[in-house]
Amino acid sequence: MGSIFMRKIALILMLSLTMMVIVACGRTSSSTNRSTSSMTSSLSSTQQTRDDAALNAERLIPEQTAALVLYYRDAHMPGANDYDYSADMENNDQGATVKIYDKGAVPWREGPSAKTYPKGAKVLYTIKLTSASDKDGDRLNSTYYTIVGNKVYYANSSNGIRKTGVTLAEMVTYAKTHGEVNRVLKVAKNTQIIDMRGKVTLTDKDGLTTQQLGTLVALLKNPDWFKNEVQNGEMYYGTHYGYGETADYQYITTQGDSTSYIWFKRKGNDVTIKMIEPTENQSVTGARMTTTHTTVTNLINNYYTSEDEVNTYADQLKAEP
Repeated sequence: MGSIFMRKIALILMLSLTMMVIVACGRTSSSTNRSTSSMTSSLSSTQQTRDDAALNAERLIPEQTAALVLYYRDAHMPGANDYDYSADMENNDQGATVKIYDKGAVPWREGPSAKTYPKGAKVLYTIKLTSASDKDGDRLNSTYYTIVGNKVYYANSSNGIRKTGVTLAEMVTYAKTHGEVNRVLKVAKNTQIIDMRGKVTLTDKDGLTTQQLGTLVALLKNPDWFKNEVQNGEMYYGTHYGYGETADYQYITTQGDSTSYIWFKRKGNDVTIKMIEPTENQSVTGARMTTTHTTVTNLINNYYTSEDEVNTYADQLKAEP
């Protein structure tokens, strides 16, 4: 009996000791977790403080201004309470392209359809993220805006420009209050600015540029040749040929012989196209110039199916010296 009693006592003592060890370990683990959590929170807070200090309304560089406007515009569009429109600004290595245009020479579909600029506006800025998710409709990755005085007037939801401006200080405060300064800085860090002022020639008041119309004409007449030469960096454009029956025509060319030219002339919706197209057994000098007609409507409906593709080609055309 005494032996059995002693064994029970020993077992109870062992169980008690085990429970004490488990409790102690639990306390240590809990303490470690709290310490780790506190450290992470502290690091996050420190980073946020640094980001906030880096975005100063009085010292914004153009890249930061553009990214800030995109973030602020997205946050104030209809539906912003249900969708995080600017979420793609968080993508790894995210950046943007910013273009600056004279307000009277903004390419088709690059700016507002209703040219209701605020008084005093001289230029239009466009910004577009370099990478985007596949969540169409849930993300707004581009916009346009102009600056007059100390206020920014950005795109509204009707493809126009807001009548009421917002100061950069207000935008910065909003980004800081909502903890999204990092989005702005991340995009600004990898943003490229392209100044297009004085470099755009419009074919009509609708905003279609020489480069865009030339691209559409080339996709109609000789798409493989055109795409290949653009890729090789050998495609040029001109706004006034200067002599012969195509003297007042615009054109694209690889600067070779006469077969390397496509001349075009727009009059309203009509587009006249001229080319030298020798037959299989015909020399270039003996070939006659052919003339065909199409319409801007036809070109847009059939070849502007991908706006990004057309504008990418158009942007790569070089002005002929």
